[in-house]
Amino acid sequence: MEKAKAKILVIDDDPDFRDAVTPILHSASYEVVTAANPKEAKEKIFSEKPDLILLDIMMDSLFDGFSLCHNIKSSKEYKEFNNTPIIFVSAVKEKTGSRFQFKQEEQGLAGPDDYIDKPIKPDDLVSRIERLLKK
Repeated sequence: MEKAKAKILVIDDDPDFRDAVTPILHSASYEVVTAANPKEAKEKIFSEKPDLILLDIMMDSLFDGFSLCHNIKSSKEYKEFNNTPIIFVSAVKEKTGSRFQFKQEEQGLAGPDDYIDKPIKPDDLVSRIERLLKK
């Protein structure tokens, strides 16, 4: 019997990224749901109940991804999703040459389970997703 495939929510304000990552995830047999901003993401999280979230850090503001991640991981509102794995996806390194130094305790924020730089490598993305879903 084939195991039901995991559902992945891709939250990114860049339609090109959503369009690029969707076939990668489909080819790895994942179900894909997308959201273009934090508001849409919130609706999709509650309606679709994803198994894993790919989250862009910078959307409308620099902290959209951070605050959404923190809320999902730690707020009562998202209680049923507090343990949903989140992978940050960011072009910060591509744009600045270095990635965010994310120190959870300093920022007082609940952080992601993993972090991947854009442009993503399909094999790398799929293997990270598989590793987190096995936990």
